[in-house]
Formats: sequence, C-alpha cells, structure tokens
Amino acid sequence: MFFPIMKLDKLRERITGTKTSETSTDLGLGDKVARQPGTRLINNDGTFNVVRKGRSFFAPYQHLVEMGWGRFLLVTLVSYLLINVVFSVGFLIIGTDSLTNIDQNAPFGYRFLETFFFSVQTFTTVGYGTLAPLGIAANLLSAFLSLVGWTTLAIFTGLFYARFARPQRLIVFSDRAIIAPYGPGGKDRSLQFRIANKRDSHLINLNARVVLTWLENDRRHFAPLQLERDNVPLFPLNWTIVHPVTDNSPIHGWTEKEYCRRHSELLITVDGYDETYAQSIHVNNSYLHDEIAWNVRFAPMYFERERTTELHLDRIHDTEGAGEEE
Repeated sequence: MFFPIMKLDKLRERITGTKTSETSTDLGLGDKVARQPGTRLINNDGTFNVVRKGRSFFAPYQHLVEMGWGRFLLVTLVSYLLINVVFSVGFLIIGTDSLTNIDQNAPFGYRFLETFFFSVQTFTTVGYGTLAPLGIAANLLSAFLSLVGWTTLAIFTGLFYARFARPQRLIVFSDRAIIAPYGPGGKDRSLQFRIANKRDSHLINLNARVVLTWLENDRRHFAPLQLERDNVPLFPLNWTIVHPVTDNSPIHGWTEKEYCRRHSELLITVDGYDETYAQSIHVNNSYLHDEIAWNVRFAPMYFERERTTELHLDRIHDTEGAGEEE
C-alpha cells in the first residue's frame, strides 16, 4: 500500500520541483504566491490577502451575515422604509378613498403619510383598527403586503440570529512578535508572541501552529516552527507561544537584517472550542519581518490580588527590557 503513495509523492516532486514535506507545510498557499516584496499572505484581521476577480456569484445571505453591524443595520432600515414606501405608493395609485378614515380633501403629503403608516401597520401585523382597506383592490394589496411582511421579518430574524451565533474572533494577538532571551541565563533566543481571550467566555483545547515563510530565489519557502508548547487544555489567562531558536530551528543564526532581506512572514493558526457557544473556533494571524521586535521581553499582564487574579488585556502588547522602544 505504501509503494504507490511513495511513487505518487516522487512524481509530484518531479513535476512541481517541490518536496512533499515542503508542500505539506505551506498551509495550502503554495510557493508561487505573494512573491513581490512587502506582500503579506494573511492580513491582521485574519483574512487572506486575496482579491477574487473574474466570475463571481451573487450571495446576498453571505454578504448580509459577514458585513459590519453598521452597514447591516443601515440595510435593514433602508429595506424597511423602501418596502413600505413602495406599498404606500400602491395605495395612492388605487386611491386613498380605498382606506377608511382618510380625509380626501387633505394635502397630498398628509394622505401619503397616512398610506405609509397603514403600510407599516399591515407589514408588521399591528393593525390599530383606525385605518382599514375598502374594496377588492385595496384588500388584495393588503394581503400581499402581509405576505411580504411575514417573509421579510422571518428573513431578517434569521439573519440577526446567524450574526449573533456565528463564531467571533475572540482571540486578541500582541501587535508584535518578539525575539527574546531564552533558557538559563538568557543565553539562547526564542521567537515569541502572545494571545489572550478578549471576552469572558470559556475557550478550551487550544492548538497553535506556526509556519515561517520567506522569499528566496524568486520562490516562497515554508518551514514549520517547533513550539515549546502547542496546546493548552484551558485558557483563562494569556498564552505566550514560544519557538526556541535551537540548532535545529529553521531560523537558527538569522539576524534582523536577514529577516528583512528575505521578507519573512510568520503565519499563525489557532484552533479551539468555545464552551459558551458550543462551537469550534479558528483564528488566523501573521507578523511581517518589520513587526518583530528584538531583544525585548513581554511585560507581565496578570497580577495576584487578594483571593483572585487580575488579567489586564490592555497590557498584552507591552514589552520591556534591552532594546525596548521608548
């Protein structure tokens, strides 16, 4: 069983010119991507730095779920007003005499507002009883308006639930990774960054994976970084993720200039489970070579108090020690 797989791997290596061990660590990005210096693979918000062109598919549900809350509330309000304006115009076309308790001698603006408010009452199935349709045309339009109202309210109710229920980016990253002293006496070095849960929810079984990518000979290279600890069962405090720069490390002997010359980028994926919402979470992040601080340490961000521990999220970016920027 193993021989056909080995032959396929060798054939893939001969065709692509890339070793199988390298392709398994590129996180699915490939070595032909982002070969222009300064182009990052993953944005700070965790999204991929990819712009889709050409053929696209209209996916209104996805757009409404993923857009910001400000735009979503604006779309909801505009849709609500537009639907009722359209139906109020319909009642005006039929004639305001098809609705009870509307003064036919009143100005047009007053009669328009009356039909608009009747549309709102029918749309939301409130029905105060002051206004009512008369005749077949007005009753048919009112019936269709009720159907549109039920459908629209059901759709936006589902959208509100989906937006509240979808996994959120609960994990906050330090704004910089650091090269810090490591080991007894601080003689060795380590690459570190820090994460924390920004909400008071229960995250468990967190797994971290870190891959370093860099440009060399017009080709993008990938190398997984061995972590001091790649899993935490519980996550009540912050977690400093550490890669010891040992002799076996892909970045052993790299200087700050080499990080910059190779246009390196640190790719990070964190997976876990959110007990509060009973769903899995996945977070991406990255650090470019100029987002790495050298010869500093992370400052403490939690402190012992009487019968409790205080975690200061506003200190997740704080560093101290030699080489700290003033």
